[in-house]
Amino acid sequence: MENKIIVTMDFYFTALLLSKGFEMLGSEKHERGVVFIVQNNNENLYRKLKEQFDKHDAYVNMSKFVKNTALLRKELDKHK
Repeated sequence: MENKIIVTMDFYFTALLLSKGFEMLGSEKHERGVVFIVQNNNENLYRKLKEQFDKHDAYVNMSKFVKNTALLRKELDKHK
């Protein structure tokens, strides 16, 4: 099975993915901003979360989400 990567500029979607067990691979600075790179080990869960996120219907453990937003802020600081 081939593992795929997710590349997104969406801060809160990335925090959701990390809170649901996806692994952060890093980030890169691009002309339009910073992109987050996440390992996609579960395509079905990714699609489900994307659909829920787009509908504003995703549920998450809040303490994990807050922890991951702090992690992403540190990731953004690397590119200042």
